[in-house]
Amino acid sequence: MHILIVYFSGTGNTACIARVLQDEFIKQGSTCELMAMEELTLGRKNPDFSLYDLIGIGFPVHAMDAPQIVYDLPMLLPKGKKDYFLFKTAGSAMLQGGSTRKIREILANKAWHLKHEQLYVMPPNMFGTAKPGKVERYYSAAKELAAQSAHEILAGIRKRSPDTCLPGLCSSFARMEKHGAGKASKHWTVSKNCNLCGLCVAQCPRANIRIEDGKIVFGDNCLLCLRCWWNCPNAR
Repeated sequence: MHILIVYFSGTGNTACIARVLQDEFIKQGSTCELMAMEELTLGRKNPDFSLYDLIGIGFPVHAMDAPQIVYDLPMLLPKGKKDYFLFKTAGSAMLQGGSTRKIREILANKAWHLKHEQLYVMPPNMFGTAKPGKVERYYSAAKELAAQSAHEILAGIRKRSPDTCLPGLCSSFARMEKHGAGKASKHWTVSKNCNLCGLCVAQCPRANIRIEDGKIVFGDNCLLCLRCWWNCPNAR
């Protein structure tokens, strides 16, 4: 089986799971490629999806929902029968990290068929990270589950996460967060420790950060993925 995993990762948790799944697929005799989601949404790559037997889509949970970039992705995907699996990462298993019903519906309208879905509980990174021992326990459990998921996917075992019992409330909360993050981000500033290294500019998945007149300038298209803050060598 030839597999492509398209993933979005802010602080690295989802990227970690994508790599574990890739390793497991390869161990079990399949080929597997990884592609960061922004490579597609920013127009840097245009893969031929017909070359793949199975597509994986992975993302971190943002406010009990998928980040906006995941909703942007289907516009770039071809119509026609295609098997896919979903995986998401969250700092808690509460309500299965929120519903993926809307994503499934959008892809179903393109004739894509969901084969498997899995939530991975990873270290919460919104306000820093947990102690090293706790982080290792999170990762160990998630890697074990990812290995099991890879086996289930290749064996054709169908699995779908149950929808949250509060889809309306969760969706409303997610919409407010997405709207607020975008509008607020243009007012953000960097700390006095900024040395204009440009790492945040290079890594922003929405091209929302630029250097202008010797200053870091934020636009109003933020995903609130925390990648700029998390990877900045001078933020903390």
